[in-house]
Amino acid sequence: MVEAGGPRSGAAEGLAARLIAIGCLFALAVLLEVGGNVPYSDRQLTALYAVVLAGFLSTLGFGLVAAYGRPHGAGLELLQLGADGILISALVYCTGGARSVFGFVYIVWIVHAALRAGSLGATITPVAAGLAFGAVGWGLAAGWLPELQPAERATPQEALAAVGSHSLAFLLVAVLARRLAREIKRGQQELHELGEIHRRIFDNVSSGLLTVNDDGRVTSFNREAERITGLRSREVVGQPLEAMLPEIAAILSGEACPDAEAAADDLPPERNSISFQSRSGRDLHLGLSRSVLRDARGHPEGSVVIFQDLTHLVEIEDELRRSERLAAVGQLAAGLAHEIRNPLGSLSGAMQLLERELPDLGKRCPRLVRIVRRETQRLDRLVSEFLRYARPGQLRRERCALSELLEEIAELLANSEHHAVTLHLELGRDHEVLGDPDALRQVLWNLVLNAVEAEPTDGVVRVRVAREASRVRIEVEDRGSGISPEVMDRMFEPFFTTKPKGTGLGLATVHQLVERQGGSLRVESQIGAGTTVSLLLSAPGA
Repeated sequence: MVEAGGPRSGAAEGLAARLIAIGCLFALAVLLEVGGNVPYSDRQLTALYAVVLAGFLSTLGFGLVAAYGRPHGAGLELLQLGADGILISALVYCTGGARSVFGFVYIVWIVHAALRAGSLGATITPVAAGLAFGAVGWGLAAGWLPELQPAERATPQEALAAVGSHSLAFLLVAVLARRLAREIKRGQQELHELGEIHRRIFDNVSSGLLTVNDDGRVTSFNREAERITGLRSREVVGQPLEAMLPEIAAILSGEACPDAEAAADDLPPERNSISFQSRSGRDLHLGLSRSVLRDARGHPEGSVVIFQDLTHLVEIEDELRRSERLAAVGQLAAGLAHEIRNPLGSLSGAMQLLERELPDLGKRCPRLVRIVRRETQRLDRLVSEFLRYARPGQLRRERCALSELLEEIAELLANSEHHAVTLHLELGRDHEVLGDPDALRQVLWNLVLNAVEAEPTDGVVRVRVAREASRVRIEVEDRGSGISPEVMDRMFEPFFTTKPKGTGLGLATVHQLVERQGGSLRVESQIGAGTTVSLLLSAPGA
């Protein structure tokens, strides 16, 4: 089989070499005819022009096959080498046979065959060259072939000597060419292996990686970069970075570095952090660093950009800060609640004593008495709720069927003042989670009630349940007014509420209960489009 021949790129190189050789022959023929003292007859020059034309036409034909036909591998390569051998033999015949000065062209043919077709070419072509040169040289000397210039016919002894010397030269060149072809083949294999190793490393790096040339065009884009950005390498490579990834281009242009000239040659002293929106519309936080890409002489020729998706880490940091803030607020407020509850009890007792001592007080000041009772009860209820939040009891951990819990909540909603809103459940009856049934019922009821109070435009609150490996995801979605980013940052803080009659403890308690059961909460919202709250809980057997 052909060892080194192959793709269209190699065929194009071979065709270019043929065209150069044919051009040189044509130039030689023209010089011989114009030069005056011509060593060849008119018939020989005419035959030489015919060989050049035949060579050009054959090269054109092979070029069309390579450009528009399917690659034929060894078959096409051997056909081209055979055509080259015939043309060289015709050239030797036209220029005197055994006395031709163009016998060396066979050597070029052998070397080319060894490089293009490997061992097969290096084995066949020296034998074919010896036979062809012998047939032409001996045929002309013996009178078996018509002589274009009879006066210059070589003797049989001269023809035999020329055929022997040329055949020996062909053999030696074939041995050297075969060794050279093997070395080149080995070098190509090593280069291919190095390229494969580079490609694998480049594509399997856990960070997004891209390179940019001096013109600001992307020259490479690895697989992780595709995953993070949502763009494909074939879309990005060759395109201006500013058009494809303007946020990263701003870093490279020096907008994020005060000394743009220094930034062009040196690494920034710190990593950059940027906000980025992927093709899918997801908002990401990227950690990014850049370095200068240098050539072998150390001259800058572009930039290497490495970036990572830090969104999850940023969310964890936000969650930790929120938890620390809530813990501090909880400790402060728990002590304050105890201090409030003591005088509140005294106030309530004093009011009851006044009503017993002054029976006609309710008749003279009924409105005042009602206000004092109502506000005292409301304050006592608020303090009790907060103490339950600040000092929660022990939670159970057992298997809970989500279908039963959600169907109970749907029934409660249908019999409440919010019965106009429909609860649409998308779940299987086999979904179970590990947790406290009462706590989960409180969590789900608060999430559904908040979705209902967001006044969904279609009058539907959707609850979806799906299994994800060892966890169960519960999504509560409404298509209501949405939540602003400012409110989302504080929505789980105690006593923070946007509702006129809210206490601000509902979502704070939900957040606490979910965390205590090893779950997590995620809120996604868009003003005017609605809100989705995702709840992840452990599944049995996890």
